[in-house]
Amino acid sequence: MDFNNMTAEDLYKLAKQREFDERKLIAEENKQKIAELREERKQLQARHKREINEVNSRITALGGKVTGTAATGKGRTGISAAIVELLDDVGELDTTTIREKLNAVGVSVGNLGQTLAYLKKNGKVTSVSRGVYRKPD
Repeated sequence: MDFNNMTAEDLYKLAKQREFDERKLIAEENKQKIAELREERKQLQARHKREINEVNSRITALGGKVTGTAATGKGRTGISAAIVELLDDVGELDTTTIREKLNAVGVSVGNLGQTLAYLKKNGKVTSVSRGVYRKPD
């Protein structure tokens, strides 16, 4: 390609095309890097989840309570998620049984009544009768 015989307009168009091609190439490279990093993140999360659950099991085995983590081991955190998962597994429970089961896995249940009211208000659980809850149909 002889740049000396090209007009300024031709050179400008060529430069713009090259800029477009370079941006497209960079975007494709970034897409690949992002996919690799997402996979790495996924693996790290899985490894950390296993390690945290192992430590949680050791704490619970020693009679301690696990708070502020995925104590149920299913990836969600907090008392709300623990209650929803418990009702997923068991079906229908009264508040005393919910409290006992959560205490057994090390989930702090100091505000159980408020949490159940919140879950009921947001449609996550329904009240079958006074103090008995289940997942909505």
